[in-house]
Amino acid sequence: MRALVLLLLLAGCDRLDEPRMLQGLDEPFFHCNVQPVLTKSCASLLCHGDGNRYYKIFARNRLRYGLGEDQRNATLQEIERAYNYNASIAQVDLDKPLESLLLLKPLDQAAGGYYHGGAVEFEKGDVFLSRDEQDFQTLQAWVTGMTEDPKCIEPGSNL
Repeated sequence: MRALVLLLLLAGCDRLDEPRMLQGLDEPFFHCNVQPVLTKSCASLLCHGDGNRYYKIFARNRLRYGLGEDQRNATLQEIERAYNYNASIAQVDLDKPLESLLLLKPLDQAAGGYYHGGAVEFEKGDVFLSRDEQDFQTLQAWVTGMTEDPKCIEPGSNL
């Protein structure tokens, strides 16, 4: 019985080298609109471009998966794109999207956000001071179900 339980637990473990898309939010909208916001606002090597963070983001010229320094500016690999999507959707409460960490963690506390330790620690300030900022609106559109034309051209891709 213990062996069966262990086998079932191991079968459910996520592995970075086997991308698996979670369901619930539009992937093309994420890659064409949300990922560029995260790359610009969150993926620096001091923030979520640090491989030791719980929530990390792979981006060109930033954190990369299995690539050397000479390939840091290469187009994102499928495994990196899948990881970014899965890591981001894991920060979304599908039942209460407007209460999602993806929205409230980078939002200034005065605007209803949560304490953002890294922003304070590095004296960078919160990413979004207001819910009215365009990039915040992009994240909010995605978590509330906005969809994209699947033919969109992902920024930074070689499409």
